[in-house]
Amino acid sequence: MRDYRAIPIEVLRDFALSQTESSSIRSVADEVGLSHSALHQFVTGRTKPQPRVRRLLGLWYLDKVKQAHDIDVARPYAAALDILLSDIPPERRSAAEQEMLEALAQTHTQSNTAQPRWLELLRAQQG
Repeated sequence: MRDYRAIPIEVLRDFALSQTESSSIRSVADEVGLSHSALHQFVTGRTKPQPRVRRLLGLWYLDKVKQAHDIDVARPYAAALDILLSDIPPERRSAAEQEMLEALAQTHTQSNTAQPRWLELLRAQQG
């Protein structure tokens, strides 16, 4: 099981937002164990979660991400990749993205860690 503390806040926020869009703030808040107002403040970016709330969100994410749609899992990482490659000329961007994804995959292999689902999804989309 992954450590919930290693999940970037932006990933938690994006995932929680996508889940609330497909159901409701109240139902997601109930799943997480938060008040609907606390979850609303978090997904709208008005607050940075305290450790207890971060733990609840992280553990909920680790449980829910296995069932999530591919787009909900990969979207924040694809957006980060777009930001990182924003200065690369458009005609070179696809190759640069593929190189970065391959380098990330190699890093996981060399570290003897499984590739995260988002990396597998982004690599499959490339090829």
